Amino acid sequence: MKNRRNAIVCLAALIIVLAGIGGTAAYLTSFDSKDNIVAAGNNTTEIEEEFPDPTPTPVERNPEFTKKVWVSNYSPGEDGFNVDCYVRLSLGYSNHDIGKAVVLKNLDRVNWILKEDGYYYYRYPLKEGQSTTPLFTGFYIDFSRMDKTYLDQLSEFRIQVYEESVQAEGFSDYLSAWKYYQEQI
Repeated sequence: MKNRRNAIVCLAALIIVLAGIGGTAAYLTSFDSKDNIVAAGNNTTEIEEEFPDPTPTPVERNPEFTKKVWVSNYSPGEDGFNVDCYVRLSLGYSNHDIGKAVVLKNLDRVNWILKEDGYYYYRYPLKEGQSTTPLFTGFYIDFSRMDKTYLDQLSEFRIQVYEESVQAEGFSDYLSAWKYYQEQI
């Protein structure tokens, strides 16, 4: 009788274990799918320029050149995936000594703010598909401010434009956005 009772208890335990394994296996193999309707946004900006081939002009006549520089917030793929952003530009020169003689024409001091860090900050957020106003529309080289030892290097002279952007969401103005991202480094 004792063996029979032990056999019944073992059989009951075995049935409970098998039912538990079956339920667990059913739980672990059950799945469902759902398409993700949320996509990450992009912060994609690009420097744009209008810079026609310059006409050779003797340096002594303070040659003027057309060069428009602005930034666009564009989406290379589908519309609606670019985030609003703030942008800033810095200018560099291939030759620092010649760069001291460069005078920017029609420099936009209303929409662009030059800060002590050397960057020109655009004051307004750019929405997808929008562009900034041009930072400047041209330049000339003031011969009186140029060191004459660099005249032979003038044909190789370049103005280098560097641009950065940060997401505008969550910030009230360009200063707070840039301050936040600079403190993260």
